[in-house]
Amino acid sequence: MIRIARGGGTPTRSQGELITGPIRLEKSEILAAVAYADGLACSPVVVGAYRICRDEGGTRLTRTFHIGNSLTDTVDGWLKPVAESAGHPLDFHRFTIPGAPTDWLWSHPASGFGDSRYAEAFFAFAPFDAIITQPFAGHGRSVENEAEYSGKFFELCRKDSPQVQLWLYQQWPDRTFDEGWSKGVISLGGKLGEWQNKLKLRPGESLADGGWQGLILKREPAPKTWEEAVSCHTRYFELLREELERRYPGRRIGIIPAGPGLAALKSSIDHGQVMGLGDFFKEFFADGIHLTSKGRYFVSLVHFGCLFGESPEGKVSPLHSGLTEEQAAAFQRTAWKVVENGPSAGPGQRELH
Repeated sequence: MIRIARGGGTPTRSQGELITGPIRLEKSEILAAVAYADGLACSPVVVGAYRICRDEGGTRLTRTFHIGNSLTDTVDGWLKPVAESAGHPLDFHRFTIPGAPTDWLWSHPASGFGDSRYAEAFFAFAPFDAIITQPFAGHGRSVENEAEYSGKFFELCRKDSPQVQLWLYQQWPDRTFDEGWSKGVISLGGKLGEWQNKLKLRPGESLADGGWQGLILKREPAPKTWEEAVSCHTRYFELLREELERRYPGRRIGIIPAGPGLAALKSSIDHGQVMGLGDFFKEFFADGIHLTSKGRYFVSLVHFGCLFGESPEGKVSPLHSGLTEEQAAAFQRTAWKVVENGPSAGPGQRELH
């Protein structure tokens, strides 16, 4: 007897689709199969990726792969309708494990959520336009470590998608902003001599030995506001982008500035520029770090601006965000302003060749 599971599932003797004849595939899929018989142990699980190329009928389909944790899931169920309401068909793929940093994700395929068998997914659903990794604060991972593992995902994806663009998804501090990045403490990895030639310290910054974490970059004084903590996150992402661009000469690495976008939106709300919205944290935070529908809508607008290189204003409906048309328009303007003017993002940073 044979059972199969589609997508990221794993079949067993009692779970999965029982196969009694040929399998007909109508679209690209990843299949896992197991064979078994009464009185015998199950066979090893065999995984196969199948790519079926179809004529899209002239429609420009954008395909993205998002790798991260529950903060990456902020745009799951939101980015696709945002893009499609603006006339951009989007094929959205993800591999997420709650609370996981990038190296853990790399080491734990076939777990978590989404297209968890990422190697097979990179083949089956190629070509991808963008791969988005989400470095995560709070795990003590270094810039060098993140560059290595975001780089591993990038390299694997571009084997079948050579034009794929790597984006770094910049998260935001939690409400208490008490983890390392938010305090202005960034683990660089490596040794002093390696960084002296590639790091220009800014006012208030110094270097220190971080023990097992390697070299540490410190900013003093520590941030006193949530917005200042966002700027410390930005420093981390700029350093990471620079390190990745050193490792991949000629490749442009984009940053999706979700954190800076939320900070800009908070400023607008605090100054009474978004009618009907007052307490930013009450309106946007479902808990200490995860966002409400309003926040998820806004972060999806920031993704939209980066991936498509155009303003969402007047193109994207409020969807089920709970916003009025006027509030949604203000969100769209703010998202595009951050993308358009942000030195780390740059609109439509598709790969240059």
